[in-house]
Formats: sequence, structure tokens, C-alpha cells
Amino acid sequence: MPYVIAVVMGIVPMLIYALFVWRIDRWEKEPIGLVLAVFVWGFVPSAVVALILQIILGAPEALLSAIHPLIGEIFGGTIVAPITEELIKGVALALLFIFYRQEIDSVLDGIVYGCLAGFGFAAIENILYFFSQAYADPADLWALIFFRAFVFGLNHAAYTSFIGIGFAVARFTKSTQLRLLAIGLGFGGAMFMHALHNFLVTIGGTGAIFALAADWIGILGLFILVGYCIIHENGWIKRYLAEEVRDGVISMKQAQDAASYWKRSSLNVFRLGIQKHRAERAALHNITELAYKKHQLKKLGNDPKVTARIDTLRSGLIASQTDTVVIS
Repeated sequence: MPYVIAVVMGIVPMLIYALFVWRIDRWEKEPIGLVLAVFVWGFVPSAVVALILQIILGAPEALLSAIHPLIGEIFGGTIVAPITEELIKGVALALLFIFYRQEIDSVLDGIVYGCLAGFGFAAIENILYFFSQAYADPADLWALIFFRAFVFGLNHAAYTSFIGIGFAVARFTKSTQLRLLAIGLGFGGAMFMHALHNFLVTIGGTGAIFALAADWIGILGLFILVGYCIIHENGWIKRYLAEEVRDGVISMKQAQDAASYWKRSSLNVFRLGIQKHRAERAALHNITELAYKKHQLKKLGNDPKVTARIDTLRSGLIASQTDTVVIS
């Protein structure tokens, strides 16, 4: 039973956090296939590779521990763990950037994918920690679950979101040097925040309090950035769709609904019914995608694939125009 508790409490909270992060982007949710792939990468391959690397790099830690145990712990937690774990988690985002960069439409998308890789990694790491206390005092196990799954439950996601931000900025940067700088700063920010947390927790005492404060200040800052991104992207949608209304591609009501955070909510299924809600959600998705593709064209310059997609979306929307107002 304790092992079942360890698995459930390791995975379920991270899945709930991941679902929330995925759904927070109402304008254009990331494809579920990529969402699952990034989460699973954090859960299995990245954890295994990071563990192997940490074993390989454990020799210096053993030598330093011989001098003083705390020195070895600080080296392992502050240098080895942040570097190996963030590099491996970042591989998923690098692969996404190389092969599916068209799915990265904004900084918010980078945050979403970064968080997903972090939640996947946190899930397997928490399971291993919980296993280590499975047959200890139940109070100790539940205390560990409380701190790792809830108090510090968002940490890995917050760290790796820096990497996602770096790749998202690089996505819309034409200069190779600036791209590399953005990606490097993303990895650097993730490793620094991770190292800071581990260092403060390792030294113990008031360090743990400072770690908690630093973590939640960083997470609060991330929430603020997410809110800014949502508002900023809403401005894009309104601006680009206003042009489509003027050209007769969509109606004013469609443009307003596409830019309405609450009318994009899945709760509308209770008002509209499943079939109608699915149809109208698909229509609004196409309208929003048109706005995002126009934004890509503006930022990246002429791209035949993006231009062709814009033409296809416009043709489809014009063909589907009826007197019925689309509401979602």
C-alpha cells in the first residue's frame, strides 16, 4: 500500500498541474500529442539519463564528501543536479524547436512546454523519493509528500519554463547570435534557479525558509508573465481579426468570440451541447489560428508555408460563412 500511495501521489498532482497549464492558453491550445510527448520525456528518458550522468559525475562529490559531507552535498545538489537535469529536460524543448517549431507561437507556448517537461520529471523524481520513505513512519511519508508535491510541487516546471522561454524568444529572432543568446540565457536561468533552491535547502536551517521564499517569488513572477502573455496575445487576435472582419472573411461576432477568454471555455458545452460545442470550438480554433499565422508572417517575414496556410484558412472560413453567429 505505501508504494501505491507513492506512485499515486507522485504522478497525480503533476498531472493536475500539467492539465491546468495546458488549459490556461485558451487562444490556441498545444496539440495533445506534443503535450503528452514532452511530459513523458520528462517522466522517463530525461530522468534516466540525468540519473546516469549524476552517477558518472558522482566521483568528485565523493572526494569532496571525504573532506566534509556538506561540501559534497552542496557540490552534488548545486552543480551536478541542476546542470544534468535541466540539460536533459531541455532536450525535449530543443527537439520541439527543431522539428515542430511551427507549434511555438509565443512566449506562452514556451512556458507551457517547459512546464510540461518539468512536471514529467518531478513526477518520477517524487515517486523515487516517496519510495525511499514507503515503509518509514507514515507521518514522515505524508510530510514528504506534502512538501514535494505541494509546497515545492511547481519548482521543476518553473525552472524548465526558463528554457521554454529561451526557445520561444529564439523562434521569433532572425539573428543566429541572438537566438543562441536567448537559448543560452534560458538554460542559464533554469540552472541558476535550480541551483539556488538546492543550495539553500542543503545548508538547512533558515536556508530552507529562504528557498521557499525564493521559489514562490519566482513562481509568482511566472504567473504574472503568463497573465501578461494572455493579455498581449489577446491584443494580437483582436488586431489581426479586425482586418479579416473588414475584408468580409469573418463576422464581427466571430472575431469577438474568438478573442473572448470566457467564451472559449469548455464549460460552454453545458450551454450548447457536445456536438454543437465541438463544431463551434473547431471554427473558433481556425479563426484564432489565422490570427497567429498572420503574426508569424509579420515577425518572420515571407514564408510560403505560412502564406499557404493563411490562404487555406481564409478560404475555409469564407466558405463556411452563414447567417448563423458562431458562439463558443
